[in-house]
Amino acid sequence: MTLCLRVTGGNKFQKQLAMGTVQFAMNRLLPSVRKLDINLHIRSFQKEGSTIGYCTDDSSDPIDFVGKSPRRFQIEISKDLNLTDFIKCVLHEFVHLKQFVKLEMVEQDSGKTRWKGKSVSKKTKYSDQPWEKEAYRLEQKLLWECLEQQEFLTGNIDSNGVKI
Repeated sequence: MTLCLRVTGGNKFQKQLAMGTVQFAMNRLLPSVRKLDINLHIRSFQKEGSTIGYCTDDSSDPIDFVGKSPRRFQIEISKDLNLTDFIKCVLHEFVHLKQFVKLEMVEQDSGKTRWKGKSVSKKTKYSDQPWEKEAYRLEQKLLWECLEQQEFLTGNIDSNGVKI
């Protein structure tokens, strides 16, 4: 597997946490993918309301694709999250990356998004978007398994999470 992962911004612990979480998510959600290029940036989202993360398909050149499947992505994560919320956010955005790679979610020029072959209007309420429903469901499901695999963290976690 060729995983090119660059993590910028944040502090040393956040970078290490982001790298470990992405590697975990890659093994769980895309184990057979052989090529992936991810730029993950940890930054402040204070001026963007309730937004705490983004995942965008950054593929533009033919080299950025395997068939029609995009393989270059930009992920942005808020630096102002507690430990568990930080990991959940990375997992959530990685679920979107998986959706792009597997062509489950395809953004169309018309402003609509195709989800598993069906067109979904941009007017669909955020909480009703099927790709968001899946991302929230999987972030919860994967959180504790991810934490267990990153054993150096488990002594620092309580039920409320801790500030990174």
